[in-house]
Amino acid sequence: MTGKIRLGLDFDGVVAYNPFRLVRAPWAFFKNRFLGVKKLSFFYPKNQFEKMIWIIMHDSSILPARGSGLLRELVDQDLIEVHLISGRYSFLDNHLYAWLDRFGLRKIFRSINFNEQDKQPHLFKETVIKKLGVDIFIEDNWDIVDYLDGRSKAQIYWIYNIVDRFRPYDRKYPYLEKALEAIMGKKAV
Repeated sequence: MTGKIRLGLDFDGVVAYNPFRLVRAPWAFFKNRFLGVKKLSFFYPKNQFEKMIWIIMHDSSILPARGSGLLRELVDQDLIEVHLISGRYSFLDNHLYAWLDRFGLRKIFRSINFNEQDKQPHLFKETVIKKLGVDIFIEDNWDIVDYLDGRSKAQIYWIYNIVDRFRPYDRKYPYLEKALEAIMGKKAV
């Protein structure tokens, strides 16, 4: 790869560390095995109580992910162009911007794209990845990685967690820093 890399990043679990992502794999297994849900779909909170629970779960993204310093360095060195592509629903937008401002990360992104129309997150991300023409997209949700892989020219990198770490995938990394190191190691200078 030559030139500046156009990099897309998910937010929760990639830019921000989110401990709740550990329940994602068991929940997906439960949905598939016991509830018979075969089609990829994500819950959308409809009432105030459900939205409050959703906000609490997403507010657990309290710290920048390991690698946010390297991300900033690569942007400052003009080696990458970074786009945030978050599947967070519209009622979480103020929380997203407040988090980015708290850690001084808003300005590193060329664009911040969040799910304003409350589409299914995987469909929203597919549309934005194609629209922006990103070279690489980093995601932490295996179901979304599996869905996106091969649907655009973008290479999909996966930030796995301890629960699903044994799942085979060529571009999987434990956290953002390792993914960025792999990307920059492959970049022809």
